[in-house]
Amino acid sequence: MFVANFFQMPLPMLLDSLQFLLEINWLQSLTYLAVFGLLFATLLMTYRTVIALKKSRDRISLVPVLIVTIIAGSADFLLNSPPKDVKQLQLRLAETFEPIDDAASFKTGLTQLTETGESPDLLIVMVEGLGAFESQAYQDLVWGPLLGARIRERYAASQGTTHYFGSTTSGEARELCNLKADYRDFRDKDMSDCLPYRVSASGYKTAAFHAFTERFFERKDWFPKIGFQELYFLEDRVGLKPDDPLPWCGLSFKGLCDTDVARSVEAYLTSDETRPRFVYWLTLNSHKPVKPGEAPERLACEEGGVFGDRELCLMSEQWLNISHLVERIALNRKLRKTEILLVGDHHPPLFTRKARSLFQPGKVAWLHLKPLDATPKGRLAAAKREFGD
Repeated sequence: MFVANFFQMPLPMLLDSLQFLLEINWLQSLTYLAVFGLLFATLLMTYRTVIALKKSRDRISLVPVLIVTIIAGSADFLLNSPPKDVKQLQLRLAETFEPIDDAASFKTGLTQLTETGESPDLLIVMVEGLGAFESQAYQDLVWGPLLGARIRERYAASQGTTHYFGSTTSGEARELCNLKADYRDFRDKDMSDCLPYRVSASGYKTAAFHAFTERFFERKDWFPKIGFQELYFLEDRVGLKPDDPLPWCGLSFKGLCDTDVARSVEAYLTSDETRPRFVYWLTLNSHKPVKPGEAPERLACEEGGVFGDRELCLMSEQWLNISHLVERIALNRKLRKTEILLVGDHHPPLFTRKARSLFQPGKVAWLHLKPLDATPKGRLAAAKREFGD
């Protein structure tokens, strides 16, 4: 239950996902090694204690043990879980499959584009572990270049928050299908109402990109079911050329680097193609635990940066790097009219209470870039929509 709550996974999903343990390089993380070592030591001590106590089992009562366990568990929950998190915990342990209307793709109008007759290219970037900061200054820090003058010359930028549930595949179900679900729910379903399926039916070319293996959480099976025609994962070098040298990134989740995936996404969106394109990119390198030094060092994380927490700072450098990569894509002169949405999948699983308190409970952040009209009149109208008359 602790692991399910920490990684925002419903307990049945956590048990089901044990089949993917071999896809993760647990030995690459000192943190996980320490946890496993401590677990092994406590199990060994428990075994020796039980063997010793079996000699006097007739004089042992479990009542004091149960009382101490209940008191300790209740105290831990009260100290570390605010009352508003109780309902969130209940939701994480529950099984659900129902429509929702609180997704960034819904709020920004992307899900309604097929109804309006518009056919811009679409790029949805799901940023691993990006929650919603309590401080707007911190949020603007990681959005960084996407709020700058060069972007404002070509796009109207808006941002906000949306409620999340579950882990990454639940975030994907939220944004791509407007459903409260996860990967297990698509095993026996073909979802014609999901956004990729709807836009492909209206003439779009659809593609998904991710730096990790296609086997993880069965994406190679259910992504085509929701409408993705092309998949670019670790197995096929995310669509990059065979002779293109690709380094590895990450620790436990060791895959390709988001920087290289961004190059492939950019090439895909700027290639010669008559049909409109819908691209989904799930980032990887901000996945816990984050490897220091992979993203450009922009936030002075050795001392914790402005957050006062090194782990959170390293994650934020990865989020900021994604913003820089998306800025480069957005400003490419070969890019056709393209709407761009960046959105977090879930709250970052941080160890310290101080770092967790910097985020809005139960919410993730999003940022939407909508192309401005080429004419001054069109740009003025967009500015009025953004800032009011």
